[in-house]
Amino acid sequence: MVMANRDNNYRGRMGQGDIRVSHYASEGSGANAGEKDAGGSARQQSAQRAQRQGQHRRQGASEVRVLRPEGETREQSHARAEQAHAYAERHRKERRSRAVRRGVVIAAACVAALVAGIVVANGGAGLALPTRGIGGSGSGGDAATQGDQGTAGMQGAEPTATENDGRIVMTLGGSADTYVKRGEGYVDGGCYAHDRDDGMITDKATASGEVDTTTLGDYTVTYTVEDSAGMVATTTRTVHVVDDIDGGWDSDGISVFMYHDVYDASNPPEDAADDQNLISTTRLDQQLSWLNENGYYFPSWAEVRAFIGGGHSLPAKSVVLTFDDGSAGFLTYGIPLLESHKIPATSFVICSDSDIQDKLSNYASPYVIFQSHSYDLHRAGSSGKGHGGRIYDLTAAEIGEDLEKSADVLKTSDAFAYPYGDVSDAAPSAVKQSGFLLAFTTQYGQVHVGDDPTRLKRMRVFGTYELGSFEYQAAYGVG
Repeated sequence: MVMANRDNNYRGRMGQGDIRVSHYASEGSGANAGEKDAGGSARQQSAQRAQRQGQHRRQGASEVRVLRPEGETREQSHARAEQAHAYAERHRKERRSRAVRRGVVIAAACVAALVAGIVVANGGAGLALPTRGIGGSGSGGDAATQGDQGTAGMQGAEPTATENDGRIVMTLGGSADTYVKRGEGYVDGGCYAHDRDDGMITDKATASGEVDTTTLGDYTVTYTVEDSAGMVATTTRTVHVVDDIDGGWDSDGISVFMYHDVYDASNPPEDAADDQNLISTTRLDQQLSWLNENGYYFPSWAEVRAFIGGGHSLPAKSVVLTFDDGSAGFLTYGIPLLESHKIPATSFVICSDSDIQDKLSNYASPYVIFQSHSYDLHRAGSSGKGHGGRIYDLTAAEIGEDLEKSADVLKTSDAFAYPYGDVSDAAPSAVKQSGFLLAFTTQYGQVHVGDDPTRLKRMRVFGTYELGSFEYQAAYGVG
């Protein structure tokens, strides 16, 4: 059995021997030394800066034990692997230290209980010890349950009763029931976390569990996160190792749907019939119902990246839902529908918006993850190229700096949607250098094995489409 440690540094997935970190990364995902242009030096500096910054973004190591098929290759950077191994070792030492502190607290509690018993036996007033709740497990995308602030007596806090107040929201990447074809490696979809007081704490989440991809069966991966006050939340994913799946395995591409705004069907805006970026709650509800009724699977971004690289199979009935801009309509009407149908989706948000932290806090959901629509690229430029976005005015280093700022806000760099769909010549290298797994345009089409992960297509969902057109889009990539 191979021990694999999961480490979120949102700089890409890598592995060496028994080391696993959070994200999948293709070979050459760093700066391209062979690329020659005027911005080469600046991009190299940006890559170095991003690598340094990545060191303080690192998520605590986790223990996901993965038995890989014999002969699976693990040719990755030795230096990074050693760094990840050292980090995991530190984490294990810290865990042992916490266990010791937990033992001290338990011993103290036992002594206190003994004293209380003696007092009561002698007719005195009983000594009441505080009740301590233990964080439970959520599954299927249900809101994560919260634990006690005094777990193991950490940070010297007094053990106190803590209500399950929902301050931490955990969101699984992709479907809570994950399917892996027997003989292939397990690709962990990860878990995102938001705390009411701390904001995004995805970088503090850890994962543990055991997955044997050589043996058919069901396995559980548990995600845990702790906020600055010592509140602990957990949620789980069920991993099914199978040979076959309903509908078979995909061989001709999957659809990544692109939505924008959602409006209340009972109170449509004046331009609802003309603006194809608007979809009513009635039509969206119909589409979500159809996806569930027909057994569709919702892969995580890590799974999509591995699928593109040719190393991971996805069910033929696989789709991903994305909503651009983080509009008020989507937040108000779209998220409740996704929660009602228990379907995961991604909201691409503009991270320089003055209300970005309010959006992340007020609309945190176990079914919606927030990814980058850039920090400040979603505005007009001066080049007149493409759709007129300012991305054409910037060098690769400047674009990379913008993307890094957005990743710092969201604590993730899994996916990026180009503002206006504009992709300059410098943009793809900036996406790679800033550590993003995937980048999406507005070009119409499906995602296939072998596609360029920095220039992926999506299926635009037009607000006036009938359900039949949506069904065809999901199945065949046209509609």
